Amino acid sequence: MNFKKLLSRKYIIFTTITIVLIVAGYFLFFNSKNEQELLTVHPADFLQEVSASGKITAKENLNLSFQEAGQVSFVPVKIGDSVYAGQLLASQNNGELQAQFSQMQAGVDLQEAKLKQLLAGASPEDVQIAQDAVTFAKQNLTNSQVSALATLDNAYNAIYNAYTTVSYMQNTYFYASDIQGIKVQDSKRVISDSLDIAKKYLEDAKSSSENIDSAISRLNIDLNNTLSSLQIVRQQCEEGVYYLRVSTTDKNTLDTQKNTITTNLSSLSTIGASIASYKVAITQAQNALTLKKSPPRLSDIAVYQAQIDQAKASLQQVVAQLNKKRIYSPINGIITVVNAKVGGIFSSANTAISVISKNNFEIESFIPQINISLISVGQEAKIILDSYGDAEFLAKVISIDPAETIKDGVSTYKVMLEFINNDDNRIKSGMTGNIVITTLKKSNVISVPQGIIIYRNGQKFVHVKNGENINEAKVETGSVSFNGNIEIISGLQDGNIVIVK
Repeated sequence: MNFKKLLSRKYIIFTTITIVLIVAGYFLFFNSKNEQELLTVHPADFLQEVSASGKITAKENLNLSFQEAGQVSFVPVKIGDSVYAGQLLASQNNGELQAQFSQMQAGVDLQEAKLKQLLAGASPEDVQIAQDAVTFAKQNLTNSQVSALATLDNAYNAIYNAYTTVSYMQNTYFYASDIQGIKVQDSKRVISDSLDIAKKYLEDAKSSSENIDSAISRLNIDLNNTLSSLQIVRQQCEEGVYYLRVSTTDKNTLDTQKNTITTNLSSLSTIGASIASYKVAITQAQNALTLKKSPPRLSDIAVYQAQIDQAKASLQQVVAQLNKKRIYSPINGIITVVNAKVGGIFSSANTAISVISKNNFEIESFIPQINISLISVGQEAKIILDSYGDAEFLAKVISIDPAETIKDGVSTYKVMLEFINNDDNRIKSGMTGNIVITTLKKSNVISVPQGIIIYRNGQKFVHVKNGENINEAKVETGSVSFNGNIEIISGLQDGNIVIVK
């Protein structure tokens, strides 16, 4: 009995489910054929947009370092400080350079004072001092010329004594017509010629001080010729039978004469250099006197100005060295990192201080390759930052990287946007948000949902309802909007009714 009731109950349930399914199928299938979703098309604004995420970065984010290693001595800033371009941010120990700077600055001041003195003209005392300098230099030259005459006399006497000695050696030992005798005879003749020439130049020098320089030059030649001849004669004393024939005393006499000639050569060289230096001193003193007496010339002023410029250049070199020990802010910005500590040794390889630009931010976004062809510089965008809910910030595209960046295995391209209002204090580096870039904006465009387009034989159609009739209209399409509508370039008119479903 119970079994029959169970079967009867299952049959009722099954029958009920079957009836429900049949009724539902009828309404879904048969009735749906009679229901249509229609859309009347009208021209309207047409937008194409690309959405992405992004992060705010400072337009200028600078990591600053010392140019050279050294001990940090001064750090006047801390994280969060606002700084201006050119402000000192940190410096290293630079005591030695400061001393050089002071010295070079003093050099500049000195040269500038000299120029002022030149422009002011010389005082009577300065003129007298310059005149005394000329007199002193002339007296030194006169004294030197007197000494030169004595030196010339000594040189002449040295040549004469050498000639006497060689004559004695020839008459005593080298009278034969052998090779040694011929060489000694030739040497004697060279010394004799030198003696005659030296005598003439010496007499000219004694007659006029103007001839002293030429006499010194000439006797220098004669002394060298005499020395060469003495060396030849001395060499012959060691040849053949003369090695034993010539006495040691006479050989020593020749050596003494050679030394005397060498000494006189040195004396002539010294006195000649002394005379030359005193002549230069006279010229310089006379020029200085002339300069003192004359008004400053433009060329003189230019020389002094050049000396000032040279001193300033030396000063700038020290300044450049000092700047290597200092860090200045290159921009108006905010300090974000301070690694340099007073007393610590800091190298040029490490970042000492970081500064970002103030109220000058950009948005960095990475657009997938599928959308990058739609992006171009100058396009407008809306930014919704995570920190401010639905608040919108306007921006525009300023750059697109030509090379890809791989993100999660996908090729993307970095796109940088710039805020239209960069003075908004709400904008801060590091904030993230969503970006909507308007890639295309048109007015008076007819568009329909992209899904109702029928594709057949390379052509496109939509169903258009005209009264009770439904026709296929051939259409030409364009861009696709952000909400999935497709632009109808031709084939539909304002007021047409299309079948969406």
